[in-house]
Amino acid sequence: MFDILNRGLSDFRHSYKRHLSFALIYMLITSVLFLPLISFIFNRILKALGTGSLLNAEVYRLGLTTAGMTGVLLISFLTVIILFVEFGVMIMIAQQTYFKKHITVSDAFVTAVKKLPALFGFGIIQMIFVFLLIIPFLDSPVFPALLDINWPILVTGLFYGTSNFVMFLYFLTFLTVVFFFIRLIFTLYFIFIEKKTVWKAMKNSWEMTKSNKLKILFNLLLLNLLAFLAGFLVMTFLAYLPGIFDLGVLSTIIENYLVAFSSFMAVLFSLLIIPVNIIILTRLFYNFKKNQGQPARDDLSIHPAKKLNLFENRLAGFFTKKKYTLAAVIMVYVTSVFFINYTVADNIVYLKWNVEVAAHRGDLHAAPENSLSSMQAALDQGVDAVEIDVKLTADGELVLNHDETFERVAGVPDRVEEMTFEEATQVDIGTLYSDEFAGETVPSLREALELMKDSNANIIIDIKINDLDRSGEMAEGIVELVEEFEMTDTAYVQAFENRPLREIRQLNPDITIGQILYLAAGDLDNLDVDFYAIRQTMLTERFVEVAHRQDREVWVWTVNTPRNIREVLKYDIDGIITDYPSRVQRIIGIDFDQEQENDN
Repeated sequence: MFDILNRGLSDFRHSYKRHLSFALIYMLITSVLFLPLISFIFNRILKALGTGSLLNAEVYRLGLTTAGMTGVLLISFLTVIILFVEFGVMIMIAQQTYFKKHITVSDAFVTAVKKLPALFGFGIIQMIFVFLLIIPFLDSPVFPALLDINWPILVTGLFYGTSNFVMFLYFLTFLTVVFFFIRLIFTLYFIFIEKKTVWKAMKNSWEMTKSNKLKILFNLLLLNLLAFLAGFLVMTFLAYLPGIFDLGVLSTIIENYLVAFSSFMAVLFSLLIIPVNIIILTRLFYNFKKNQGQPARDDLSIHPAKKLNLFENRLAGFFTKKKYTLAAVIMVYVTSVFFINYTVADNIVYLKWNVEVAAHRGDLHAAPENSLSSMQAALDQGVDAVEIDVKLTADGELVLNHDETFERVAGVPDRVEEMTFEEATQVDIGTLYSDEFAGETVPSLREALELMKDSNANIIIDIKINDLDRSGEMAEGIVELVEEFEMTDTAYVQAFENRPLREIRQLNPDITIGQILYLAAGDLDNLDVDFYAIRQTMLTERFVEVAHRQDREVWVWTVNTPRNIREVLKYDIDGIITDYPSRVQRIIGIDFDQEQENDN
């Protein structure tokens, strides 16, 4: 077992330059050629569906229409081609290194491209299935933003507060994915090396791994654990190195320089971790063949690329002769990054954490949700904003409630939209919460705004509507009240549906409006909104960067666990909507009592 890792390390030393150069070049090619093509196809799909973007439940239209399904299959086909060629090149470099032979990146690339006809026909469907097992372990620029998922938050959310049975189902699903991943892990080896069809390659991989599942799993886990530990130790050493020597200001400069260098090393690590795994899998592949009584022989048919080889050899010769120049360029790059980071860090080190905290439905742990008491309790904690849910009554008035009925908060099964304003505002939402709040009734939006008017906090009005034909009526009611209380600057209005937001924009463009998202596809730039309120599982660097380029704020909902709070605070977000505002304040480091003293 350790012999495989040791020999694999030797293979890596002989081939890492080719793996690294291919990773950089292929990343550039896919970003410049394939990514725009995939984006173009995806945008054409959305135009065929009559929209520039799909929000929340609308995303499922991709799988429910002919145009959507056709486009998804075409994008899947292109993605499979990209990954097929990428993994093919890595496998061939590793395979030739195993036999102590040299293969150029150009030859490996052309040979991989020549294998593409194996995908045509039913094979493409099978390869889509194979790569669906691989994609969760990859991070590629060719994947659309639709696949952006915050995995730490998603996993935490799956297990936090779930029943043992549901956790069992999650665990069973995970084991099933891992099982199929291991059983089909050599599919590409049989396609590229032994010229098998996709279906035959899958069957051969299934047979080869039949009695070797645990061995494969253990080797991969051990390899990646050792790689992680090595990277962790290097980063830790670089972090503590300046502290070993007491050099005063120079230690700080060295520390910041090493931070920039660590970032550079992290990029190299991310580019090489998959090739390292491929190298180990290649050795396991031939070990298993020997165990099956088959000799380890080189069956790979290479298609030479003379012109590309000539260019590659000249390029390699240039960098070989200019290796000191290349090293100097890298040092200049790292130094430039250092000076930028050092300057920025020096300017922001004393700034406060600029993330606003919004109490979800008020402080629902101190009083009934969406009540005046819960709103006041949230204000007493010094929150930056109070989020409330608003629904429309049968006679066109606005009251606070989240659900379609009052069943959960008051035991009243009647639908809010079928009740009159008088009936709705007589519903007791305090008794079910506790005797302390017995008799507290459903407040109107007017009462909520009156409470918030003289506070220093913003109010976030979350539109809850089922009948979109009444969205205009609801928009008019909200705008009228916001203008009456002169809260245009402090009122935020958000909704899952975009229609009421558009109507509010037409009525008063000065009111801040935001789109609530839990899933999105397409170009969100076409939305006329001021902020996004996104589900925490959607939070990624790419989403935040694009939103801020569009001059839009990013708020995240509903962030409750300490782990998830710390996770979202790693991103440059503008606000957090939470059931536990005091918890978020503690983690951010807000001393509310001190702030009150300063205000006075």
